[in-house]
Amino acid sequence: MASRVEADDSLDYFPTPPWATRALIDLVLFEALSIEVKDAIAWEPACGEGHIAEVLTEYFREVVASDIHDYGYGEHVVDFLACEQLARKEDADWIVTNPPFAEKSEAFLLHALKLAQIGVAMFVRLQWLETEGRYERVFSQFPPTLIAFFAERVNLCKGRWDPDGTTATAYIWLVWVKGKKPRAPFWIPPGCRESFARPDDVERFTQHPVAKRSMVMA
Repeated sequence: MASRVEADDSLDYFPTPPWATRALIDLVLFEALSIEVKDAIAWEPACGEGHIAEVLTEYFREVVASDIHDYGYGEHVVDFLACEQLARKEDADWIVTNPPFAEKSEAFLLHALKLAQIGVAMFVRLQWLETEGRYERVFSQFPPTLIAFFAERVNLCKGRWDPDGTTATAYIWLVWVKGKKPRAPFWIPPGCRESFARPDDVERFTQHPVAKRSMVMA
């Protein structure tokens, strides 16, 4: 029950609950790392239906969303691993994503570290920290600035966000900030699932794709 197993041709679409991304920004970046992002550009390269990207619009000056498959949310349908830059003049300050499974997750990270100007945040299973191979390929060369553990479980469901769902899988945020040395692990406290929820989350984030704030406010 502690792992997700997908077919080789699966698009690995497990939307991230909006409260988990708000916890990343408010607690991990703002509180633990003292990083401000209101003037920064974020890129979500595996945006799916917009569950992470739409939350990023609440914090960043600009958010670019893309995916290898057209889920109806992102501006660009592209293979992130084949991209050398954003489809725009400015580079991304941050790359924030819930990457594909298996070996693609490592490739996503290494590519993101090359492209992001300031930092990278990846939402992954706790088990992602394991294996000798990943240590040699990733952590020995690129140790994260911060490992942020959720004290409460983050529920992921294939193809949708279920506000009342449960899970047996533990997830974490891994954050790399250029120029900052690794720090002691950070625990995202219990209660965030409730405290970082917003009144219109269920209405907006259960739609396919996610309802954009700009459309709701229009």
